[in-house]
Amino acid sequence: MPSVTHCNSSNPTCGGYTNKRCGQLVVIGSFPHLLLEGHTLSVGPGGGSAAFAAASAAAPEAASITIVNSGLPMGGCCVNVGCVPSKFLIQAAHVTSPHNNSPPFQGISKFTDRVNDFAALTTQNRALVEGLRREKYANVIAALDNVEYIEGLGRLARHAGQLVVEVRSGREDQVPFKLLPADRIIIASGVRTSLPGQLSDDLAKVDYLTNETAYFEPKRPESLIVLGGGYIALEAAQMFARLGSKVTILQRSDYLLSSVGHDIGNGLAESLRGEGIDIQVSIDITEVIADGDQVVVKGTSRGDKTQRTFTAIKIFLATGRRANTEHISDFPIKLASTSHGGLVVSNTLQTSIPEVYAAGDCVADSPQYVYTAAAEGKLAALNALRTIHGREAERIDYSAVPWVIFTSPAVAGVGLDLTEARAKGIDAEASSLPLALLPRAIVQQSTRGFVTLIRDKSTDHVVGARVLAEEGGELVMEASLSVRYNIKAKDLAAMYHPYLTWNEAWKLAALGFNKDVKTLSCCAT
Repeated sequence: MPSVTHCNSSNPTCGGYTNKRCGQLVVIGSFPHLLLEGHTLSVGPGGGSAAFAAASAAAPEAASITIVNSGLPMGGCCVNVGCVPSKFLIQAAHVTSPHNNSPPFQGISKFTDRVNDFAALTTQNRALVEGLRREKYANVIAALDNVEYIEGLGRLARHAGQLVVEVRSGREDQVPFKLLPADRIIIASGVRTSLPGQLSDDLAKVDYLTNETAYFEPKRPESLIVLGGGYIALEAAQMFARLGSKVTILQRSDYLLSSVGHDIGNGLAESLRGEGIDIQVSIDITEVIADGDQVVVKGTSRGDKTQRTFTAIKIFLATGRRANTEHISDFPIKLASTSHGGLVVSNTLQTSIPEVYAAGDCVADSPQYVYTAAAEGKLAALNALRTIHGREAERIDYSAVPWVIFTSPAVAGVGLDLTEARAKGIDAEASSLPLALLPRAIVQQSTRGFVTLIRDKSTDHVVGARVLAEEGGELVMEASLSVRYNIKAKDLAAMYHPYLTWNEAWKLAALGFNKDVKTLSCCAT
């Protein structure tokens, strides 16, 4: 019989972390699960930002918390195989960008062949990941004296009518080694790369890369085919190209970043092609073949139906993400009928099972960013506790979520674009500022791109913004605050913006609703 945990002090050590107090909360990860016990809450499966945020938020009110995690190491996707290692290599690759290798300033020499030890770079990347995992996850949990961390797969079940999380060492195990009774459960099981169904047999024979493996390769691929045209694909493509790989992007849609808009997608494509990246759009992939030390990808051009063949040393798959929702529950739980297959939740993050909540990338229609996952984890835990204590649950609000794609130029946005705003019945208009009119971009010789403000004409309130700019990630927060707090475009234009800063772009874009910016002198309003 599996052990039934009512007081975790009987299991003082697991995974090197201790539970120092008997009590009432268990966080389970398997992508972490969180379980509360007594007034029991279970978070999981899952072990990333959503689960840890849930555990941290619930800790002051719960006597004991257990995180049960399997799959990715503690910390989940972002710190281990996502945000952190990818942005480290993107920043490293920036050293070899065209702007740095061939500076647009007279009197400065060009540089070539600057990447001479790829293995050293990825070794440094791994060390960074391990350090942040320790500092931001292991040490954080160790400092919470009522949290226990164990390795295992969690699965929702009912035993004699009691909601529990069964914890197993592996999926093949018939009998769980522990049962964690719960009044509430939070699922935070994360996502994985979604493999194209028609290519599953082919890919089983190919040593392909994904975000879980590519950032720690000891050897740089001399050539690389990237399947996909979303943010993961484009960040990886440009990063590898700048580090010396010959890169080809194969995209099924008619333009890159098809969910963002053709103006941004086509603008970014122009920049990537300028760096030597081969971009092929409207390609339906039909076959992937391992051919000696190379990979052959065959496809059909959707326009003229011609057959195309592409060859490289490696392929990188960024063909979408699927929620880890299989084998998660012994009883039915509602999932979205989409390729993502995430958990359907209410605006309080409650699933179709009243006692069960969900947070993070496994949630259908979640923005799927690490910072929204953390916010969801916190809210899910607090809402679970609120309902236990008869208090009203709070709603999640995604109306002003900023997002960034770390390409060069970067892509960023917040709120509604013009089409979305008009679809909601808003009398919307847009004002775009080409960066060729922004003084900071001019002196930096980085004039690729634009910023766009979207406002409600009837109220002058800013309802959204889009960015294609070298410093796009640093630009987006001013626009986010404008959306969040219903700032009027005229008030944004009237604010003092230091001259020769990137954020002056918002002032000029706001002025553009009523004036021709080309005719203005510097700092004029």
